[in-house]
Order: sequence, then structure tokens, then C-alpha cells
Amino acid sequence: MRQTPWQLFRFAFIYLNTQPTAYLLPTLLTVAGYLGWISVLGALILSLLILWCTMAVGKASPQDSWLNFGEKIVGKWPHRLFLVIIILWVIIYVAIDIESYTLFYGTNYMRATPQWVIQLILGPVIIITARWGLVPLIYMADGLFFLTLATLVLVLSTFAGDAHFNWLPGLITHTYYGDAAKGIFITLSFIGEWFVFLVLAPLIQMDRRAFRNLSCALLLLTLSVLLEWMLILLNLGLKLSSEIQYPLIELMRSSITGVLGNADPLIIGLWATSMFIHSAFLLQVGARIMTRLLSIHDSEMEKPFITLLGGTASVAAYQFAQNPALYQENFDSMVAVVFWLLVDCIPVIYWIVLKLRGGISKPGSSSAASDSNSGNNSSQQSPSSSESPSAGTSLPAEQA
Repeated sequence: MRQTPWQLFRFAFIYLNTQPTAYLLPTLLTVAGYLGWISVLGALILSLLILWCTMAVGKASPQDSWLNFGEKIVGKWPHRLFLVIIILWVIIYVAIDIESYTLFYGTNYMRATPQWVIQLILGPVIIITARWGLVPLIYMADGLFFLTLATLVLVLSTFAGDAHFNWLPGLITHTYYGDAAKGIFITLSFIGEWFVFLVLAPLIQMDRRAFRNLSCALLLLTLSVLLEWMLILLNLGLKLSSEIQYPLIELMRSSITGVLGNADPLIIGLWATSMFIHSAFLLQVGARIMTRLLSIHDSEMEKPFITLLGGTASVAAYQFAQNPALYQENFDSMVAVVFWLLVDCIPVIYWIVLKLRGGISKPGSSSAASDSNSGNNSSQQSPSSSESPSAGTSLPAEQA
């Protein structure tokens, strides 16, 4: 595989852009209103801090995987507990991807089709995509990145002329800062998933270049969310846009020029492909963690675990589909946001413990220190021991 420095940038953007495009915008319009720009910028700052902590933890042992050296930071069983929580998070997230796409596609295009039929198609497709490996996902993200960027530019240029720019003072005059603060945490739960790249180390080197590429992906994502949010707000107004479940799709359907009026299937196809990449990558992360928990060193064993995790997520999505109203309520609840933030902040926890402990102890350093201390104590107790040739050679032999 030919690697370029910006492949990580393009892949990270596609991975992070999947959920905000479809589900963050309506929530942001409902919760933060005209102060959504404060929520997005505040989440950007916090997400950069989480990314910096992720890079710092990865640099603690650059040639090893965090799955291995993480227990040297927080301990064996706390580390295993965090890994189990991440596996649970992966299953829930993939189930949410499946159910959310099922609701979207079923309510817009296949209203008479039972949800389980759509889920029965989505689940195997995601599992097969994940079993292909990471390299095909990166190539798919490379091509999808440019298509997504071109679509974003087309949408912005088409609807910018119809925007009511005289509404812009409302971005400053509204003073509901409590809602903006709540929007910060909601937005951060969508754009703070940096620990998934920590799982791939040392395949991904946690260095300055990786931090630059991931930061650029976050900045581009933030810019696209801000522009899409402002475009919807200035075209549809706050009241109407907050009542529509998919405001960006409805905005494109309202195009009277015909350029984008019938292009929503193309946009949905691009988004669906990014969703497959998103879910498949999560299954790969979960499978890699399971092989570490079970001490399996054969990489081929990740494929059965991908199937197991994907099947479990499909069953969970089917359970979500039994009560769509309850699912939507739980999806937008603060309990879900808090759980997402706790998982996103796992690198911060490791970084804090790492700083308190002063770094990772080198192998054999404690034994060498104890040997030197015992040697000092023995020399103080028997000054004549230095005359013995065996005593003079035993300590270096133990250190070697």
C-alpha cells in the first residue's frame, strides 16, 4: 500500500463526519439555537485537548500498542475494564448506525418495508466491509473525501444566494448561554472519538505529523458543521429547521433550480458509504481489543470477532427498532451524552495517571534499583566485602 502523509487526515474526516452531518445539526438547532456557533467552537477546543492527551499517551511507548502498555499506566484490571467498556460502546455505536440509517431510509423511501428487512441487508454489508481489512477502508475514504468535499461546496454555493443574511445579528444578540454550554457537550460527544486511533498504534505513529493531520481533519469538520448549520438557519429559520428531523436533506429538496432538487439520492449514497466505513472501522477496533483481552496473537482471528460483534450489533439494532420513539428519546438524552463523553475522555484519564506516576517504568528498572540498594546496604554493613573477588563480580552479573 502506498502511504501518503494526508491519508490519515482524509480517513479521519470521513470517519468523524458521518454522524454530525445527519444527526448533530437538528439537535444543535434545537438545543443551542442561534448560539450554535459557540457550541461548535467550544467543542472544537475541548476536542483538541482530548486529541493532545491521546497523542501524549501514545508517545509514552511509541513502538508498542496502547492495548499492551495501557495496563502499565492504570493497572491490569482497570485497563481491562476500560477495554470492556470500549467493546460495549462499539456494539452500541454500530447498532445506532444501523437503526438510524434504517429509520432514515425507511421513513423517506421504503415506508412499507419492515425495518428488519433493511437491517438484514445493512448488518452483513457492514460485517463484510469490516472483514476486508483497514487498507480497503482507507482507499474508500480517499475517494469519498473528494466527493464529499465537492458536494459540500456545491450545496453551500447553491443556497448561499437565498440565505437571509439580515438574520446574522441574532448570532450575537441572543443570550441563552446555558443552552450553548449544553450544546458544547452534545457536539463534543460527536467529534471527540480520538481514542479509536490510539487502538491502532503503532500502525499509526503518535507523533507531531499525526497530531497535525488529525487536527486538520477536526478543523475541516468544524468548518463544515458551522457552514451547514448557518446555511440551514439562514434559509429555513430557527423555528422551522428545529422541527425538521433532517433539515439538510429538506433544504436540498426545496431547491427550485433543479440542480440539487433531485440529487438527494446521490447525497444519501455518499453518506451511506461513509456510514459503512464508520461502522466497519468500529468493528475492527472492537475485534482488535477482543484479541488483546483473550491474549490471541493471530491477526486472522480478528475476522470471527468482527462477525460476532457485528451480529450482536445487528441484534441490538433490531431491539431498538421495536420502539422507535423510545430509541429517539434515548438517543437525544443527556445520559447517552454523558456515557459518550466518558468513553471519549478515556485518553485524558490515562494521561492524568501517567503524569501522576511520572511516566512508564522501564522493564527491569525496579530490579536494578533494588539490586543497587542491596549492594549499597551490604557494602555499608561489611566494608571488607570489596576485597572478595566474587563479591566484586556478582553485582554486574546480576545487572547484566
